[in-house]
Order: sequence, then C-alpha cells, then structure tokens
Amino acid sequence: MSSMLVKTLNLVHEFAHASQRKDLSYLEQLLSDSGEFEIQDETLETYDVDKTEFLNWYSQKLNQTAITSISYDQCLHCQIGASVVLFNDGTFPRKIKDSSERVKSGFKVDVKEDKIDNLKFCFVFLKTENKYKFQCEIDEMNEDFRKGLTITEVLEKRKEDPSSDK
Repeated sequence: MSSMLVKTLNLVHEFAHASQRKDLSYLEQLLSDSGEFEIQDETLETYDVDKTEFLNWYSQKLNQTAITSISYDQCLHCQIGASVVLFNDGTFPRKIKDSSERVKSGFKVDVKEDKIDNLKFCFVFLKTENKYKFQCEIDEMNEDFRKGLTITEVLEKRKEDPSSDK
C-alpha cells in the first residue's frame, strides 16, 4: 500500500514539473492511453476528453502561460484525500466563468497501473482556502468601506476595475 502511495505522489510531482517545463513528450508518457481528462473550452464549459485532445488543449494553455508556482493539496469533495496539484496559486489552466465559482482550481490526479488515468478540475481542498469569486468581491468592497470610501465611490471603483464582474 505505501509503495503505491509513493508511486502516485511521484507521478503527481512528475506531471507538475513536466507541465512547468512544457515537456509534452514526457507528459504524453505519464498519461494513460485509455484515460479521461477534463478540459475547458472557449465558452468556459468543461468536458471529458481523451489523451490526444487533452494534450492538444493543454499544450495551447502551456504556451499561453508560464507556470510560476506549484503547490500540492488534497481533494475534500468528490474524492476525499486524492492528490491535487495547483499551478500559479490555482489560476492555471482553468478560468472562472462568473462570481458563483470558486477562484482557484487544481487538477485532481488519479493513477492506475503506474499511469495518470484521470485529471479532473478540483475546487475544494484540505489546506488551501478557496473562496467563491463573489466572496472575494465582497471582501474587497468591505476593505474599501473600512478605508472610508462611500458606496458611490466603491461602485465607481468597481466599474473602473476590468477584473471585476459587473
């Protein structure tokens, strides 16, 4: 049992570091040919795809963004205890659609027969706080109120901020 855990953790770390190096040939070796992998399309909907489609999507994502940080956590929702890798503090590769989503996501990694068999987006973590976008926006507004801004000033500031949902 403990050797399986070590193999799983090694594959998770290997996946993370191969992603950071943008080593697609090594990533291809790590993924199971029969696995299912989750991606996000241009409308920000998520889908399960095969290895080839995942690698095509992932290579585009890797070419658009440098991975500057890697952290590891565990899933606390759909598969409690499963390994999760978060890139760039959970902001890569998945984008959030709107204020009803959590601001961070990671890849939950399932390993079978010494290959990564499944990558799913994960949002509920053991160690990493992950608020909903609207909670972060409320926190920002409350901070502005504490600084003495009026409701009108806070709302104007939110209109000017392109990263806020209006």
